[in-house]
Amino acid sequence: MRASIVALGFAAALAPAIALAQTDPNAATAPPPTYAPPPAQPAYAPPPQQTYAPPPTAVAEPAAGPSPKGISVWGILPAWGGFSTGLGVGGRFMMPLGIQSLLHSTGLRDTWAFEFGADFTRWSYNYLGSSDYSYSQIVPVAGIMWNVWFNQQFALYPKLELGYAIGWWSGWNTSYGAQPNHSWLFWDLTAGALYKLNNGLTLRAEAGYAGLKLGVGWLF
Repeated sequence: MRASIVALGFAAALAPAIALAQTDPNAATAPPPTYAPPPAQPAYAPPPQQTYAPPPTAVAEPAAGPSPKGISVWGILPAWGGFSTGLGVGGRFMMPLGIQSLLHSTGLRDTWAFEFGADFTRWSYNYLGSSDYSYSQIVPVAGIMWNVWFNQQFALYPKLELGYAIGWWSGWNTSYGAQPNHSWLFWDLTAGALYKLNNGLTLRAEAGYAGLKLGVGWLF
């Protein structure tokens, strides 16, 4: 009995000390939780702009047209002479000119050339019982031609020529009066075609004031 009383008294004596220990501000306490900010977001970078590249539409430039140089000869069927029969021959020498092309962005190519030479024509008159007489002329000429090439072999061209005709009569009947010789300066606008063969031989055709001309050229 006495032991129980002693234990109760001891417990009563310790109670104030236990309560004081629980309220002591110096007693050890757990540290408060620390705040960790969220990780910084990366700076906004806009997506790269895509540039529009249109599909290529340029047409490949065709090869430059030929610039031939050389000699041509032809036969002539004169375009005038009344009741006469006319024939002739002629020749030209062609040289390329360094004039800029006029055709671009097309399948055609053009070149320029200078041509000079001479034609000889003769008309024979013999009709209605009259005496046979003839008219002849020599025509030195020079001109510029514009060759439009459809490919490396075939071309069409206009040509402007200046010439001086020197003409005379043969077998003239003086009962008709004095012999009317003729000489005059003239110009002629002709149109023609060229067709180059693989060996350099070129077929030519031309029509103009003097008539129809057909021949060949050695153009390289």
